[in-house]
Amino acid sequence: MNDNALHNRIAEASKTLFSYCMARTPNRWEAEDLCQDILCELVKSSARLRDERAFYAFMWSLAGNVYKQWCRKRAGARTCPLPEDVAEIPAAAADDESDEVLYLLRRELSLLSEKFRRATVLYYLERKSCAEIACSLGVSESMVKYLLFKSRKKLKEG
Repeated sequence: MNDNALHNRIAEASKTLFSYCMARTPNRWEAEDLCQDILCELVKSSARLRDERAFYAFMWSLAGNVYKQWCRKRAGARTCPLPEDVAEIPAAAADDESDEVLYLLRRELSLLSEKFRRATVLYYLERKSCAEIACSLGVSESMVKYLLFKSRKKLKEG
């Protein structure tokens, strides 16, 4: 594909790509950044396009891959700004409270049945997805969601 045809196709698809990015990002600025990343990668990798008729399939698969990379990068950089007027908690008091909460949580977890406890630990402590938990427990994903729902309910009841 020559450069002129490539630029024409990219110009035609840019609004659609921007809409794609707007639907997947929380604000306009991040959508613009993501769209620019996708367009930049599209221009860089256009030499790998073997068939001109497959341009749109190539573009959407590339857009999906760039979006996945963007999500991974964003997940690793999550921060939560603290307001300036946060009252300082004495370290000893905070440790005592957290120790008590941990003790209560461990006690309640120990009272859960094996399947409920394993599903809860895998999901909340080991950050496994429902699909991964389903594979390791040998149950369906909907069963994992049910186990998590019931264990949350039991933990709240105390």
